[in-house]
Amino acid sequence: MSVLVHLCQSCGHQQSWHSAGNGGYTSCRCCRADQCDPAPEPVLLQTFSFPGWQIEPPLPPGTVRNSGSMHATTSCACDACLAAYQRLAGIARPA
Repeated sequence: MSVLVHLCQSCGHQQSWHSAGNGGYTSCRCCRADQCDPAPEPVLLQTFSFPGWQIEPPLPPGTVRNSGSMHATTSCACDACLAAYQRLAGIARPA
């Protein structure tokens, strides 16, 4: 599933890369120091189905990814991600 993420305005990496458990996977000093400056608006990281290479729909905000693995994360559910998801999924916003 495609996923909405916030990118760090300092280094450009995903906000989740700055968490303690992920610092060892990159040589980026910003990520390793847990010094993220997240952009307020999320971006969509697209994933593709196989076979066929169709763009997959976005994962709903607040959904657990890679459940049961050491790489399990929960997608961001901030107001900006909720609004972006609703736009992308064509869901009407509640009044």
